[in-house]
Amino acid sequence: MRGRKSAKINGIDDYDFDKLSKTERNPRERLRYLAFAHIKEGKSFTDIAQMVRINLRTLQNWISNFKKNGLEGLKDKPGRGAKPHLKDEDREAFKAAVLELQMNKKGGRIRGKDVLELMRSKFGIEPSKSSVYDTLKRVDLVWITGRSMHPEANLEEQETFKKTLETM
Repeated sequence: MRGRKSAKINGIDDYDFDKLSKTERNPRERLRYLAFAHIKEGKSFTDIAQMVRINLRTLQNWISNFKKNGLEGLKDKPGRGAKPHLKDEDREAFKAAVLELQMNKKGGRIRGKDVLELMRSKFGIEPSKSSVYDTLKRVDLVWITGRSMHPEANLEEQETFKKTLETM
C-alpha cells in the first residue's frame, strides 16, 4: 500500500457508494462512486487512483467537489458539448419549413445545401453542413426516401401502363 491514508471525509458515511456505483447508468458518475467506495474502505488515494485508472489530481478534485456539494458534487454538470443551433421553440417551425420546401420542390428531393440555405434565410443561423444533418435528425426528419418523381411524370399513364402490362 502506497501513499498516505485517506483522511476522514465528512458525509462519506451517509451514502452506500457500492450500491450507487452498481445502479448508476452514467459511466463517469459510476467511476466516481466506485472511487468513493474505496475511499470509504480506507485505501490510499494513490492506490485508488491506480485502481480506477485516473490521475491522482482528478481524484483530489472529486473529493473537493464532494466536500463542497455532497453527492451533487460528484454528478455531471449540464452544459457539456456543443449546443444545438435551433432553440426548442423553433424546432416545429423548422420541421414545417423543411417539409414545405420538399413539397414545393419540382422533381427530386431537397439536399443538405437547400436546408442550409433555408436555415440561413429564414432562421438567421450559419451552421456547417454536418450541423444541418444533426439538426434534421433532432427534429425526426430522416432522409431515406423512395425514388423521386420526374416533374413531367403522368401518374394516369403509368397506371394505365401497369394495367396493360399485367394482361399481356
